Amino acid sequence: MARPAVEVRAAGTADVDVLMDLYTSARFDQAQLRASVDSVRARLLRSLDSGEVRVLLAFAGSEPVGYALLTSTPLLPLGNCAGPSVEHLHVVPGARRRGVGRALLRKAVHVAESEGAEQLACTVLPGDRDYTRYMARLGFAPVVVRRAAPLPVLRRKLSDAPGASAHTTDVVARRRSLRARLARSGDTLEVPTAS
Repeated sequence: MARPAVEVRAAGTADVDVLMDLYTSARFDQAQLRASVDSVRARLLRSLDSGEVRVLLAFAGSEPVGYALLTSTPLLPLGNCAGPSVEHLHVVPGARRRGVGRALLRKAVHVAESEGAEQLACTVLPGDRDYTRYMARLGFAPVVVRRAAPLPVLRRKLSDAPGASAHTTDVVARRRSLRARLARSGDTLEVPTAS
């Protein structure tokens, strides 16, 4: 039996239940998505209502099989390369390798072109190798790296207290020394793994 064609359309606030079911599927698929479902639902409703985000929803027949969440912001705050960015792309595991991701990205390209953008950006979670490879095969390349730090950790690291950064400096110095000694001896550094 032939697979149903993938159709993609813009989602609205009336689709929030479908989107939340897909988001829940993504949460279990990607451990980095830790926000509570209730808080995401409220933010999604506000963002869709205000036009802050757009969500593309993919269906195979009548079955929802994926979504792409788009924002429109400049790649760099003072840059002039504004255009859509795929902040989250998710295809349910049972519908992967069936063209759902490509269909969602084709629609995102159409959105970008309709806005006069010259490029489409995407956000990739650091540990998601499969998604990184998928996007790289399609021509997405790293442009900027954004890092985040929990405020308590950052506050501690930035503290003016004596010795606040001494520990970090000591660790880095010890690592460099160990690497140099290992390089001279020809040995390799084995990192123990947790079992």
